[in-house]
Amino acid sequence: YKYMGIEVHLGDEILDHVNPSESLDGPKFSVKAAKTGTTSLYVSTKQRSGQRVLSQVINVEVYKPLRIHPEYIYLTPGASFVLSVKGGPKIGVSIEYTSLNVGTLEVQSATGKLSAKTVGNSTVRAAVLANGGTVICEAFGRVEVGIPVAMALSTQSDRLCIGCSMPIYPSVPKGDPFSFYETCQSYTWMIADQKVVTFQSARSWQNGLDQGLYSEGKTYPWLSNGSSNAFINHVIGRSAGKTKISISVTCDFSLHGSSGSVSYDASKTILVVPDPPLARGLPITWLLPPFYTTRDLLPRSVNSFGEQDSNGLDTTIGYSLLRSSGRSDPAMQNANAIDGSKIRTGESNAIDCIQAKDHSTGRTEIASCLRVAEVAQVRVAAAESSIQTAYLSVNDKVELDVKYADELGYTFSEALGVAPVKIETNYPDVLSIVMPRDVNGTYGAHQRFVLQARSHGTALVRLHINHPSRKSDFIMVSVGARMYPRDVVIHSGQHLNFTIIGDRMDAHGPGQWLSTNEKVMHVNQITGEAHARGEGIAEVIFKGPNLKLRTTVNVLKVNQIVVDAPAEILTNVAAPPDGYKFSVKLSDSAGHSTESSVNQINAPFDCKVEPSFVGFVEPWSDRAVKKSYCVFHPYSPAQLLPVKSNPKDGILHISVRANLKEDSMVTGSAHALFVKGFYIKEPGMLNLTPSCNHSVIIIGGNTDVELFWSAKDLMSVSLVDTNENIGGPSQIVYRVSHR
Repeated sequence: YKYMGIEVHLGDEILDHVNPSESLDGPKFSVKAAKTGTTSLYVSTKQRSGQRVLSQVINVEVYKPLRIHPEYIYLTPGASFVLSVKGGPKIGVSIEYTSLNVGTLEVQSATGKLSAKTVGNSTVRAAVLANGGTVICEAFGRVEVGIPVAMALSTQSDRLCIGCSMPIYPSVPKGDPFSFYETCQSYTWMIADQKVVTFQSARSWQNGLDQGLYSEGKTYPWLSNGSSNAFINHVIGRSAGKTKISISVTCDFSLHGSSGSVSYDASKTILVVPDPPLARGLPITWLLPPFYTTRDLLPRSVNSFGEQDSNGLDTTIGYSLLRSSGRSDPAMQNANAIDGSKIRTGESNAIDCIQAKDHSTGRTEIASCLRVAEVAQVRVAAAESSIQTAYLSVNDKVELDVKYADELGYTFSEALGVAPVKIETNYPDVLSIVMPRDVNGTYGAHQRFVLQARSHGTALVRLHINHPSRKSDFIMVSVGARMYPRDVVIHSGQHLNFTIIGDRMDAHGPGQWLSTNEKVMHVNQITGEAHARGEGIAEVIFKGPNLKLRTTVNVLKVNQIVVDAPAEILTNVAAPPDGYKFSVKLSDSAGHSTESSVNQINAPFDCKVEPSFVGFVEPWSDRAVKKSYCVFHPYSPAQLLPVKSNPKDGILHISVRANLKEDSMVTGSAHALFVKGFYIKEPGMLNLTPSCNHSVIIIGGNTDVELFWSAKDLMSVSLVDTNENIGGPSQIVYRVSHR
C-alpha cells in the first residue's frame, strides 16, 4: 500500500481525514464528521504510466444525533399528540415509532401520533431504518398519562395597563393546553368586576393583503380573535383596580373504554394599573428594549428620503435627546443616544424625548419620546389584531406577526431578536410552521412566521419565549370545512342563514343543525336558517358523518331605535333610483350601538312615512356594509295628491319611523324637508303661427311656481284656469299668445 500512492479525496469540509498523510500505508483509513450535511469521498491510486485510477464515489450524510420532540409530554386520557424527530439521517430512510407500554399509550408507527389510553407511564422509541430494515439509530422519549388533580389560570403577567390586552388560559401542574384541550370541551369564564377588566369581544374577519400580511391559497383565510367558550381568552384592562377572573372546566377522560367527567375551577387576580395624570405623551412614545439599536426610525428629511424639496431648500432634519443637565458622566455612558436615523437605547426604565430641528426653516419640535423596558410578554397577531383561531384550506399559507410587550402589556415598537420565540404545534402532519420568504424572518418592526396547511384537521400552535421566564400564547388552526358566519352578534328578531364552506364540500354528506338554546336562537335542522328569538348566548352546531363544527351566537335585546335622515334635501323630481336612505341603528338600554356582525336575511323592523301620500318606505339591509335603512321612495309629481295640504305649499316636513317587529313599542323616527316638484303635461315646444297664434301650458303637481319667458314683445302669458281641489290632482293652465 505504501508504494501504491493511494490518496483519499474528500468532497468538502463536512468530513475531516484522521491522521492525514500524502498516501495510505494500509488498507484502512479514518474520517471524522466536522459538520452536518451531505458530501462524497473516493480514493485514487497512481499507475506506472503516471495516470491515476479513481474508485467509486461514496456518498456520506453527516447528521445530528437523533432526538424525539418533545422528549417528555404529559397527556390526559383521550388526548393525542403527534411526535416529530430532530436530527438523524434524512436520505433513503424511514422512521418507525413504537410504544413500550401499549396499555397506557398507543403510537401510530408511521406518523408518530400518540393516543393516551389510561393512567400510567410509557417510553416511546423512534428508530431510523435503512431500506433493508436495518436500524441506523434510535431515540427515546417519555410520556406520562394522568388525570390532573387541579387546574390553574395562567397569564404572562399579574398586572395590566388600561386598554391593554393579555391572553389567559387554564393550565395543569405537569403540562399546558397541549395536554388536555381535546378532552375538555366546556369552558365557562367569569369576571368578578367587569368595570376593571373585560373579555375581548369575539370577531371574525377575512384576512387580506390590505392588512399588510402575506397569504396564499384558494381564498383569503378567515381569522377570529375571541370566543366565549374557548379554552383561551383575552382580557382587556378597563379601569384601575383589582378583580378576580374565574373559569369552570368540564373534561371527559377516556378510561378503559368508558368516559368519565371531571370538573375543575380555577381563578386568578389581575391588577389593572392606572395611567399617570396628564399622561399625554403615551401616544407618541416608542417602547424599546434596553441596549438595542433600532432600524432607521428617524426620517432625515421632510420627504423621508433625504432629497431636496421642489424649491431647492435643504430639508435635512437633525435630532437630539432632551436631557436634564444634572446627569453625571457615568450615567451618560449607559444612556439612550441618537445615531443618525437610528436610536441606541441604554439601560432599562429610562425615558427620553427626541427633539427634531428642521435646518432649512429653523423650526424645532418634539418629534417623539421613548421608554426603555424589558421584554416580558409575547403575542401572536395579524396586523394590529390579536387572534385566537385561523381557518385555512389545504395548502393555504398565512403570515402572522410575533409581537412583544412589557410587564403591563404595552406593545414594543420594535424588539427584533431580543427574545427569540419558539413556535411549535401538536399536529405537524396537519400544519407546517415555516419562516417567511426573507431569511431573517422579519417584516418591518416585527418578526413573522408562516403557517401552511398540509392536511385536514385541527392543530394548536404555541408561541413561547424564555425571557426572562417561560411565557406562552396560543392560536388554534382549523384546516378544512368551516361554518359561516362565525362569532355572530345579532339582534333579537333577525334571521340569517348558516352554511358550511371550505375544503371537500362534496365529502361532507348530510348533516344536522342544532342550537344549544332554542329560546335564544332557533335553527332549522335541515337548512341552517336561524331566527334570533331572545337575548342571550347560544351555540350553533353542525353535525355531519365525519364532521362537527360550532360557533357562538350573541343575541342582543334592542331597547332603542335611532333613525337618521339623509343630509340632502328630499324631492320627488329626479329622486335617486334607489330612493332616499334613512339609516337605522339599534341600541341597548344604555344607548350603546349594537350593530349586527353578520349579513342578516331581513331587517328586524318595519318602516312608515308620514304623511303617507308623499310616497312609500321599505326596510332594507345592505349586506355589503352590514347596515340597515328605511328607504323612502317619493311619488312623482304626477302621482302626488295634495291630501290635507295646500297645493301652493311647495315644502313639506315628513317623518320616517322604524318600529321593531318583535316589540312595536321600540320605535324611532327622523324628520326631513321634502320639496314637491312640478311637471309640464304638454311637449316642451310650442308652435305659434299666424293662423294659430295661441296655445296653453298645463303645469301639475306643485302649483306654487313662477313663469319666466324671453321675447316679451312677441309673446304674452296669462293664467286662465286652476284646478286645486282637495283630493284631486292639482294643476294650473297658462295661455301663451302671439302679440
